[in-house]
Amino acid sequence: MEPLIKHAQRFQIIEKEGYSVISIDKPWQGSSAPIKYLLYEDSLPAVLKSDPSYVKVKIPVQRVVCNLTTQLAFMEELGVQNRLIGFAQTQYIYSPDLAKDVEAGRIREVGPDGSLDIESILDLNPDIVLAFNASGENRQLQKLQELGLTVVMNAGYMETSILGRFEWIKFLGRLTGKYEEASEIFDQKTIIYDSLTQLVVGKDSPSVITGTLYGGTWFMPAGDNYGANLIHTAGGNYLWSKNETSGWLSMDFESVFEKGYDADYWIGAASYTSLDQLMEADERYAEFEAFKNGNVYSYMARVNESGANDYFESGAVNPEKLLADHIKILHPELLPDYELYYYMKLQ
Repeated sequence: MEPLIKHAQRFQIIEKEGYSVISIDKPWQGSSAPIKYLLYEDSLPAVLKSDPSYVKVKIPVQRVVCNLTTQLAFMEELGVQNRLIGFAQTQYIYSPDLAKDVEAGRIREVGPDGSLDIESILDLNPDIVLAFNASGENRQLQKLQELGLTVVMNAGYMETSILGRFEWIKFLGRLTGKYEEASEIFDQKTIIYDSLTQLVVGKDSPSVITGTLYGGTWFMPAGDNYGANLIHTAGGNYLWSKNETSGWLSMDFESVFEKGYDADYWIGAASYTSLDQLMEADERYAEFEAFKNGNVYSYMARVNESGANDYFESGAVNPEKLLADHIKILHPELLPDYELYYYMKLQ
C-alpha cells in the first residue's frame, strides 16, 4: 500500500478499523519521545480508552485554539477557518478575512505565544489547542493539559523541505474531517511544484547567500534546512549546502563575508525593504557583490499595516509559489511572465 505521508518526515498516519493514529517522532526541537494521537469519531474500545500511550482526540474537531500562523492558511485552504476561536498574537494575522473575525470578536486573543492566557483559553473551551513549541518543555501547555484540555503538537516547522512542511495540511485535514480535501490539495500543488523543478534541470547554478545580522550574529539556514533545500531545488548554489545539519547556523559577519562576499544573489535579507535601509543597519552589507549588483531580495512583498507578513502565514500552503519566486530570482528567463509573490527586490 502506498504510504499516506510521502514527503513529511516528522509524522505518519496509520489507519485502523474505527480509528487512526498520528505519530509525531519529535514534537519539538531536542525532544526524544514521540507522541501518538489516537483519532476517533464515535467511541473507542475499552482497551484503547485506558491505554496511556495515546492522546485521544475525538474528531472532527470544531473548536480550535492555535498559536501557529501556518495553520491559519491551512484552515482557510480547507474551508474550516470558522472553527478557529482563539489565537495567540492576533496582530500577526495577515488574512483579511481572519483579521475581520478578530475585530468582530469571533476569534479571541489568547495572549503572546510565550505567555498564553490560560484563563481565556479555558473560557473558550476548545476541542483542541493546536500548538507548536520551539524547544524544551512548555509549562503553559503542560498546565492546559493538567486542566483537562487536549493539546495537539505540530512539528511541521522542523521539516527539511517545503513539501514536507506543506504535507502537514493532511495532519490538520485528519483532525478536522477534511483529509480527502487536504490530500487533493497537496497532490494538485505538488504536480505544479514538480513541473517547476524540471525547468532548472541542466541550468547553471548561481551562488547564493541568505540571512542578516541579528544582535551581532548572522543567522542562516544549515545545509539540510528547508531554506537551503529550496535554493538548491530552484537551481541555486547555496554556499553552506555542505553543512549536513537541518537547523540554523550562527556566524559572525567576517565568516559570512569571507565565504559569500562575491555571491551572485542574496535571498532572504530579513525584513529590510530597501538597500538604503540595509546599509543603514550595517554599512558593511554594501561590500557584498550581490549588494553592489542590486541582487538582494527580501520576503517583504506581502506585509499589512499591522506588520503581519503573509510569507510566514500562507507560505507553507503555497510551496509552488515559493519555488517559483526563487526560480524567477535565479533564472528569470525561465518564467518571463511570472511576478514575484512573497519576495521583493530591494531598490
